[in-house]
Amino acid sequence: MNDSFIDLSEMEMLALWKQMLRVEPVRRECAVERDDGIDLDSYLVAHLQQWYARLLLTGPLEWLPVEDMSTKVNLMADADGVVTAMKPDGYVRAVEWMLGGWGHSVTQFLAPGDVLALAQCSPWTRSGPCHPAIVEHDDRLLLYGIEPGTLPVLTMARCVAVPADGRYVMHRTALDTLPQWPV
Repeated sequence: MNDSFIDLSEMEMLALWKQMLRVEPVRRECAVERDDGIDLDSYLVAHLQQWYARLLLTGPLEWLPVEDMSTKVNLMADADGVVTAMKPDGYVRAVEWMLGGWGHSVTQFLAPGDVLALAQCSPWTRSGPCHPAIVEHDDRLLLYGIEPGTLPVLTMARCVAVPADGRYVMHRTALDTLPQWPV
């Protein structure tokens, strides 16, 4: 990450958003009390969490925290050479993956119903080490392109990941997508 990235706690992010919404700083020249209002902080935090989850899932990669999760991924290879990779905790979406023995990394991840994904079901049409393929399912990824009987070694698993401890890590430009007032 570089200087254009910010790393904020939930309370720091809330304070920033309240400032952008012009809810804070609060003017203190008078006193008004109510006991029937909403908990604005809880309301805004819920919207912040929803906005950030959507940003991690759909935002441009250059705005997001990307980390190599290869040491956190559990691999299992079957007798046909199909490798199952269980998605690790904190995984949001794949960016670039590579197994040892592949000619290049994979950056395009296939949906299960995609024509190229369906071609992986047959050993006759399945991808090989020169043209590997990865099909992404809900809880796992299926990696194609190793010889049967080969021990899979994940050399790279770059992913968009949820930052630890509920932090908000992103490029400053992403702040432009914050709603002006939550609906």
